[in-house]
Amino acid sequence: SPYPQPITIRTMRKPLLPLAFAVIASSCGAFSPSTRGIATTRRRRTKPPRLDVATRDREDAPPTTIDDRRSPAAPSSLGADDDDDDGRIVRLELEARASSGLRCDSELPRILDVVASVCGEYGVPLDVANTKCEESPCRCEAVPGALGRVLLLDVCGLPSNCDVDENDLIAELKVDLSERIDAALSGEGSENGQPILLAFRRGGDDDFALADAIEKEVTDYGLREGVDEVCSVEDEACFVHPLQFEIYCFPSSVIEIDGDVIESVSSPVETRFDTSSILVFDKLLDKSLRRRLLNVVKGHPEDRPAAGEEDEKGPDEGRWVRGGLADVAGEGDEREGGSCWGLSDDAVMDVCYGDHPAVAEFESKLAQLFPDFVVSRLPEAVLGGCVSPLTANAPTHGDSFNYHIDADPMQAPPSPWMDVFGRYPNRSEGKPRFVSVLAYLNDEWVAEDWGAPTRFLDPPTGETIDVSPKPGRCVVMDQDISHTVVAPNVEAGRRPRYSLVWKLVLHPREEGQEMDLSCGRGGLWPEPFVVGSAAGGMPNPSEER
Repeated sequence: SPYPQPITIRTMRKPLLPLAFAVIASSCGAFSPSTRGIATTRRRRTKPPRLDVATRDREDAPPTTIDDRRSPAAPSSLGADDDDDDGRIVRLELEARASSGLRCDSELPRILDVVASVCGEYGVPLDVANTKCEESPCRCEAVPGALGRVLLLDVCGLPSNCDVDENDLIAELKVDLSERIDAALSGEGSENGQPILLAFRRGGDDDFALADAIEKEVTDYGLREGVDEVCSVEDEACFVHPLQFEIYCFPSSVIEIDGDVIESVSSPVETRFDTSSILVFDKLLDKSLRRRLLNVVKGHPEDRPAAGEEDEKGPDEGRWVRGGLADVAGEGDEREGGSCWGLSDDAVMDVCYGDHPAVAEFESKLAQLFPDFVVSRLPEAVLGGCVSPLTANAPTHGDSFNYHIDADPMQAPPSPWMDVFGRYPNRSEGKPRFVSVLAYLNDEWVAEDWGAPTRFLDPPTGETIDVSPKPGRCVVMDQDISHTVVAPNVEAGRRPRYSLVWKLVLHPREEGQEMDLSCGRGGLWPEPFVVGSAAGGMPNPSEER
């Protein structure tokens, strides 16, 4: 057999189920791919807000607002002349100053018409007379892979003590403008369809360029925050010698699945054959770290010794809830009777953001595993707060599951992430690659009797391949692979099959970089096992060259 026996392959010949994103069934509801609203990143009001600019005449004087001085009977609108007690005029205006990546003769005028329409609703004058247009995308050295379609607007008329970034008025205007631009780009007659990053700066700040706007958006929304590399030479507790780590990072199996011909990002007229990858590692996670991660998932102190008998009772209902994890959007809206045990909302927050050295140590190992990339957790600004960057599974006998994908940069909804990086096929050269890392954590799991593999589907052919759980086994997979959990067999009793999943983004360090997961080690890795449609573009050794 070309791969270890715990991995099995079979063919499914039945209608394929619709695919969806794995979501946390928290109180905020399931992720909806058609909604732009991300609570912590983009807010929207039904009516334009009034100008609210704090002014202070003396250091010892309390701040006042222009709106406080207006008569309640005379509602104000943005852009209208106003004065304070000293007669100083405050007037808000916008100037379109520069754009990149937009066609100057057709696309830019259309977008500026949209901006002017929204500004008119707010009562804000818009000046487009001096807009500089550059049709080439803007390149940002600090953010390789950025789309580079940017429209920069100057905000004029704000008092010097008013920060553009902290002004609620500008934030609301940006939301409305972004949503209208999204609609225009997705409508009929759109030439490109890719999103546009809308950026604001204080009028006259010529040092703030288009590339700065890209870098600022990435920083503001945490789109490229690398995981901490905590394991250093000085840290004997988790440091692994580089030569030893090369052994640990050697996969036991490499699987290619779901092949198709896609367009190249650098040249849409060029095509290439693309396959999704699954890597199986059996030495990446040692026994001690696996045990500590299991304790994190269960809510125990990391140094708590193993207590295998507790698993026979099923998941702890004080930390796990039925329906706490849904594999298809919408299934988790009703907690009772849900398909799978999932962590409670508090437990999810604890695993993701609590002080857990074991989590940080494993993330440091992942950074070592992929040294060619900046390894980051999936930012909230990609899919919203209902999709956490870490999640845990605890399937038990009798549970039922559906095929799903974790994420796909080609299908992500309008968001700050999309404005910066655009839509593109996963694994595109020089673009962030979406991968998930699955770690099996049980102290004991007899896969031959208890089952519960992770099953991967090749949609074009219906073929599937199973990866069986094994204590400490880690699976790295592209997030756009169709997969599902298989419930444990009756022989497992009430034992849950515990696993912890990281949703990651691998960022390129250079423009146009190959996003190869082997990071130069591929020549030493085992030959990939090819499933279904992935064989379509693979060379056949029997053919004459």
